[in-house]
Amino acid sequence: MWTSLDHILLVYVGSAAEFALVEENHWLFYTNALPSAPLERFVSTFAWNRKIILASREEAPDLARKIRGFHDQVERDRSTDEDTERRISQAAFKAVGTMLIEYALLAEEYLENRVVSDEEREAYYQDQKGFFEAMGIEGFEPTYAEFYEDRVLGMPARLKRNPHTDDLFRAYRKDLGALRYAVLLNFMAWFVPEHVRRELKLRKRGWFAPLYWLYPRLRCRLVTALTHWILLPRRVRKGLA
Repeated sequence: MWTSLDHILLVYVGSAAEFALVEENHWLFYTNALPSAPLERFVSTFAWNRKIILASREEAPDLARKIRGFHDQVERDRSTDEDTERRISQAAFKAVGTMLIEYALLAEEYLENRVVSDEEREAYYQDQKGFFEAMGIEGFEPTYAEFYEDRVLGMPARLKRNPHTDDLFRAYRKDLGALRYAVLLNFMAWFVPEHVRRELKLRKRGWFAPLYWLYPRLRCRLVTALTHWILLPRRVRKGLA
């Protein structure tokens, strides 16, 4: 999982939808990295995910601390700018970790057209949980089953439209253009959990269903390359090479 561009792209797509509903998404507007250039942020996310994938067990803790260090610096900068201590909450960190875990699993099932077994889910969850805990993120449940139950039960309270939800989607549209943005919304509607879809008012359009169903089944090097060429601007394809 997370080994191909398609997998990471779907993790990013799902997280882009869900994070728009997280209360602390105002941190994105402080750094302005994602709202000003979502596609460039995807390229940098891909690069860091590649580092995480290639890291050995010995290297992973140092990499986790380095990533946490970036967030610590943002907290210090904002605290200085606003003359009051500002911290990203553990709940917000866990929200991001939750997205990365769940959309990686959904991407695996969608792209490979298979059900991820309970054993695979648990092994993947424990690996990711260990990495996030090395970043100093607390609150992850002991097992995947408990984690998933908390996610499903807590989703209505934790994921709601907020003042920055529409701002983020306007940023996506500006960066993607009308055609790619329309494809993104239609794909999100079929890919994200039902609560996220309803909160974002995404419509499951019947005409898109065959395309959604066919892509993983027709997936090959030629089809994938053609899809990336259509959906990803040249500057993004170049950054992912």
